[in-house]
Amino acid sequence: MLTSDLIGRRVRDRAGNDLGLIDDLLTRRDGQGHTVVYAVLVTPRRRARLLGYERPGIQGPWLLEWLSRRVHPGTREVAWHDIELV
Repeated sequence: MLTSDLIGRRVRDRAGNDLGLIDDLLTRRDGQGHTVVYAVLVTPRRRARLLGYERPGIQGPWLLEWLSRRVHPGTREVAWHDIELV
């Protein structure tokens, strides 16, 4: 599956509750050097391009962080194994 197949797709949790749209994929390398998706950034609605400061643990200039939270309220990280594609 390609990244472009996932970005913008609606997802729900295992109980069937709508979570929103996939806005970005969070990846890491496994023990064999393969890139695997471990989580997705989900936003309730698509508004504008992500700035990068929506991700947990990423810090930058306070103004950009504030702007990012205002433009993308409700954006959150959800583990890959906790979602179902709609």
